[in-house]
Amino acid sequence: MSLFRILVGAMLILLTSASALPVAQESSKTLDAKPLKSKPGLRRIFRSMAELGDFAAPIPIPGGQRIVASVTGGQITAEGSDSVSGIFKGGLSIIDIVNDGQSIVNNVQTFGTTTDGTPFLITEIGLGTQADDFARLTIDIGGRYAPLVNQFVLTEAVLATDRKSVMTVGYVVTDK
Repeated sequence: MSLFRILVGAMLILLTSASALPVAQESSKTLDAKPLKSKPGLRRIFRSMAELGDFAAPIPIPGGQRIVASVTGGQITAEGSDSVSGIFKGGLSIIDIVNDGQSIVNNVQTFGTTTDGTPFLITEIGLGTQADDFARLTIDIGGRYAPLVNQFVLTEAVLATDRKSVMTVGYVVTDK
């Protein structure tokens, strides 16, 4: 997967978050754009496989449908010394499919423990299409893994063709 596609996904997430920002009262005010000191990079930090339970019947929502499935287990595998490995004990996946199936909005929460027994909660919120799903991931965890809480993590997820599992790859955004 290209860096460009991941960054486009991140921009979609950031742009949808921007709707909550305050609007300037005077249109004459402008912001001075400053060039980045360095171009952001991505470093792969984990891969995971989440096992899905039964899917609920599609729920009608304005502009589409909501798909809900439980996360029944799985594992996360660190790729680097500053990441985490462990198991998923459970969770919930909520996917909204809108625009005649052309767009998705996902909201997934999973919980589990690391290989050394530290509990964690992972929240994934993203946008995309059924072919390309990009999300921002937040990790609630303590102990030696606490630095992960402050990382900006992007993910790409792929649903298995049998719809029984989801593979996710996580990247931390770096300043290099």
